[in-house]
Amino acid sequence: MKNIVIYGASGYVGQELLKLCANHPEINISGLSANSSVGQDIDFELKNKRKTKIKFEKIENIDLSNVDFVFNCLPNDQMHKMINSIATNIRIIDLSIDFRLNNPSDYKSWYEFNHASNSKIVEFHYGLTEFNRDKIRLSKHIANPGCYATSVLTPLLALVEANLIDFKNIIVDAKSGYSGAGKTKTKQSLIDEVNENIKSYGIGDHKHIAEINQELSKFSLGGNCEIFFSANLIPVERGILSNIYLKCNDNKTDDIYKTIKNRFSEEEFIKVLNMNQIPETKDVINTNNLLIGIKKGYKSNMICIVSVIDNLLKGAAGQAMQNFNVMNGFTENLGIK
Repeated sequence: MKNIVIYGASGYVGQELLKLCANHPEINISGLSANSSVGQDIDFELKNKRKTKIKFEKIENIDLSNVDFVFNCLPNDQMHKMINSIATNIRIIDLSIDFRLNNPSDYKSWYEFNHASNSKIVEFHYGLTEFNRDKIRLSKHIANPGCYATSVLTPLLALVEANLIDFKNIIVDAKSGYSGAGKTKTKQSLIDEVNENIKSYGIGDHKHIAEINQELSKFSLGGNCEIFFSANLIPVERGILSNIYLKCNDNKTDDIYKTIKNRFSEEEFIKVLNMNQIPETKDVINTNNLLIGIKKGYKSNMICIVSVIDNLLKGAAGQAMQNFNVMNGFTENLGIK
């Protein structure tokens, strides 16, 4: 049994993670922080129908003396400032951007803050579970990937690794439900913002571009990879759909489908649909699944990959739980299904 604490447990992602932890047979919830809800009781019902009650506390009041893991769901630009206050024997799964990039200088250029704990960056491994299991298993801490990054990297990494695409000409147009904006705004204000509206943001400079380029470049045979990425907020609560437009090397469109299909054939949470079948976000909502569809273009060397996830689960809390299970040698789907 592992004792865990969740920082930022009242946000969209924190609430999803709390549900997963409450139903995990090997987890004991030792503390929950939520500064805006301090002192409030939270009841959550386990699958075996037992009920548990616990209070939200300020972070500084949570007793970490017997804690094994901290899950961080706080907004960006916080964990790197407080990590040195957490005992070195406690393992961290960080769902913010604070430890995703390997180069300390990139935090200022991409995230607009100077990293306060440069020496700690090397203790984190990037937690894209299906590609980094061996490192995750042995890692002290995990930097959980971003939601957009998860949807984009999962189909692309296999192709870049196999040298099947022109990785200098990747264009991604992604759409997300308003829960992806977090709870810095009220739910109603977010609903009002997207009501009868689609809003583009982060065109060419979205924060997730940095981690996508970083991870693609690690797997590529020919050096640095760069994508052009645009995000769009749409009038649904949750879900991400990413359209990934590619130019194939030597017209290998059939090889692309076979490579992706074979790469994920034994993965429980990643499903590759039949050629030219297109997934929809409703197919993955409230699951930890990622669905991939591949559509040929009218030009023989052009292709579109459609990737869909639930941004709060596979894009955040669900993948964090996968990583927790891998780190502890548990069955990967434990507490998730």
